[in-house]
Amino acid sequence: MKFTLEDYQAKAVEDVLTNLAKARAGYADDGELTAVGLTAPTGAGKTVIATAVLEGLYLGTPTREPNPDLTVLWLTDDRSLNLQTINKILQASGGKIDVNRVRFLGDTDEPTLEAGYIYFVHIQALQKNSTLHATRADGSKNDKRTFGAWNMIANTVKQRGQDFIVIWDEAHRGSGTTKTERKTIAGTIVNGGATNVGTVQPAAPVVLGISATPDRFLAAMEAANRTMRPVNIPPGDVRESGLLKDRILLRNLAEAQSADNTMLALAVEDLKAASQSWRTHHDNTGDRLVEPLLVVQVEPKVTDKRLAEILSVLESAWPKLSDYSVAHAFGDPHGPLKIGDKIVRYLPPEAISGDDQARVVLFKSALTTGWDCPRAEVLVSFQGKDSYTEIAQLIGRLVRTPLAKRVDAGDDRLNEVVAYLPGFRTEHVARVVNALTEDETVQVEVMITPEVCSRSATVPAKLFELLDTLPSYMRPKATFPTRTAQLMRLAAALNEHDLVKGASASARAWIVDQMKAADGQRKDEIDAKVDDILALTVNTTVVNYDAAIMLTTGVNEAATSERDLDAYYNRAVRLLPDGSAAWYYNDLCDRGYDEIDAAARVAAMAGLGFKNLIEEQAAELIGTWRKQHQAKVSVNPRHVRDLIEPLFHISTSPMHPTTVQAREVYSAATERIIKGKTESIPTYAHHLYVIGDGKPNAGGFPVDTSRSSWEKEVLDVELAAETLVGWYRNPSSGRHALAVPYEFGDKYLLMHPDFLFWHDDGDGNYVLDIVDPHRQDLGDTSAKWAALAKYAQDHSDRIRRCLAVIRVGNSLRALDLRLGGIGTKLSAATNKALIEKVFDSDGINYP
Repeated sequence: MKFTLEDYQAKAVEDVLTNLAKARAGYADDGELTAVGLTAPTGAGKTVIATAVLEGLYLGTPTREPNPDLTVLWLTDDRSLNLQTINKILQASGGKIDVNRVRFLGDTDEPTLEAGYIYFVHIQALQKNSTLHATRADGSKNDKRTFGAWNMIANTVKQRGQDFIVIWDEAHRGSGTTKTERKTIAGTIVNGGATNVGTVQPAAPVVLGISATPDRFLAAMEAANRTMRPVNIPPGDVRESGLLKDRILLRNLAEAQSADNTMLALAVEDLKAASQSWRTHHDNTGDRLVEPLLVVQVEPKVTDKRLAEILSVLESAWPKLSDYSVAHAFGDPHGPLKIGDKIVRYLPPEAISGDDQARVVLFKSALTTGWDCPRAEVLVSFQGKDSYTEIAQLIGRLVRTPLAKRVDAGDDRLNEVVAYLPGFRTEHVARVVNALTEDETVQVEVMITPEVCSRSATVPAKLFELLDTLPSYMRPKATFPTRTAQLMRLAAALNEHDLVKGASASARAWIVDQMKAADGQRKDEIDAKVDDILALTVNTTVVNYDAAIMLTTGVNEAATSERDLDAYYNRAVRLLPDGSAAWYYNDLCDRGYDEIDAAARVAAMAGLGFKNLIEEQAAELIGTWRKQHQAKVSVNPRHVRDLIEPLFHISTSPMHPTTVQAREVYSAATERIIKGKTESIPTYAHHLYVIGDGKPNAGGFPVDTSRSSWEKEVLDVELAAETLVGWYRNPSSGRHALAVPYEFGDKYLLMHPDFLFWHDDGDGNYVLDIVDPHRQDLGDTSAKWAALAKYAQDHSDRIRRCLAVIRVGNSLRALDLRLGGIGTKLSAATNKALIEKVFDSDGINYP
């Protein structure tokens, strides 16, 4: 894989491979038909997961033998989706999947699909009058084909059996119960039956269905009596990974007036600001430059006059938005569009993401499922208020992060999608929000009429420094299959930022030297293993005819064939971490070993468990480099620290220590939905970030306390303190939040206490109070507060109070989590009654 998989992606790959192995074995043993269902929420990286699965099938893994003769048929219902998927697979694979092994089904005219190839077909290509049929439904022959598509698929099922896998992409489409031809085609490929040209199709032996909403697919597979093996990716894991943007900002007009062109111009200003932010990020970090895109959804029956008006507004707002930078993706026409004296080029949906010259794309309706464009960050929709579901679907295609990671650069704008809805009044926006939040496959925060709050000039500047250095924790941005892979990534990062010259070469040399030393220490054992690999012992046993006596007459030695030796070496490459097998093989050749002896020696070391030794030595060098260079790393810019410091981490803890990152601006919603209607969110004074001058509620910060009956009471109490100098509404995720690790069941999670309050202690120093109002009836409450108690006690030099607050009856009770032994008591309080008992014995009335 070219990309490092997220933890949930790696687990999904392993689960899919395991279930496919069981499915293939079941079919080989007794003809059992199986469907493996991968539920991949929006933004999960389903194509990356599928690519890793294909690599595991064809090339093997450390625990699985490769099957280079497997045949795969990838099925979709859209030709453009096929093209996009092929490009993504080849990009993600980085050359491991040979482009010459990827074909369209229509390009083949053979009795069966060839072994070792991945074929793509879309359902429309198999409709009744398709040119892929050798014999049409009316019995007429196709002079251009000898074998029809249905025949090739059927013959492959019969001849290849368990070595033929159908991958059904977007499997919820075409698996419903309505008897349209397209759905019949998909069902026939998967489950067999009569085709649309009069032939009878056998069921596919093994099916892998990929879907964000799998219910219809699962129901269809169960109705066909297939054994179901589901693999589910929790949507929350996708959001935490940073593969989805953090927020969707909805901007609309609160007043009953028409201002379509004004809103379009504001969207262009947002596009310009995003462009500048991405260029600054690129200059500061060296990350790939993202050219953000503005998506304009025009009226359903847009006129040429209106299109000319839109083009004029775009160019007036930003002269750069003219000519080639503006494109359209209208379903009709598929070609250049002449509007007055301007020509607007056509850009197919699947080509938008890769066309950096396009900065504005015009659409008429929502895009097809499967399309996405992570760099599309601003949307303007001129659709009517009744098109809220369609608008929500379109926004859902824009939520992926363009760099496939959360950008922690202090600029929230880089993790947001902005949608301008000029035709929507506040009472209509609720419909869009509901359509977004009811989609369980997209878990992104939706903010209505947000304001960009800047750093307050009325709070002490020191507070931002205290926030920026506040100890926190984070999930690792990247996990590695081996310590050796982590070492090599660390070496590359140290080398890139001129902290260790030649670090990558030094790391490889270190591993080779350790293998050489171990080779010398275990030479006799390795030599014996090499002899065993190079020679095959063949026993000859004679059985006399019609006699019950067997006689062993001799033992012969035969040289192992080069093909089998290659298999031994290739297995060693999979078993030994990262590139260590190849590194040591090259070293042996440099020292005079011939190629066969060198390969056999590497295979012997792999068979004798040298992986553990290599991993231990890789971890040792990581630890050494941490001690030597951590101080130098700590004085580098934050993006360098964020890259390298996690790579120093070699403990077994799944969470990495870090610090909160004080942002420059803080986007906050100013409206909320209550009982299906929007209403204003109250604002509070003295926050670190405030609404700017000249705007409604300037100097305040909006806080929605509607989800907790006592959050407002806590705020009123804490903000009334005379010693208060500033406070911070702690976000629920991201690098700008104080995050504390806790363990719940078999999971390691992060909790985010609600409020941080700084006070003047009277000596000119500022002390911190953490206050977390929380429901005591939730299952993980005791685990969260026990972890927060440990955090508060570990950082008692910074924290004056750390209060957990609950409501008991009509009163509030508080518990100072800095009390000695309180964490142990809370850990044992695993239900509401036990938690209240702790608050009764050790807590105080609040306020």
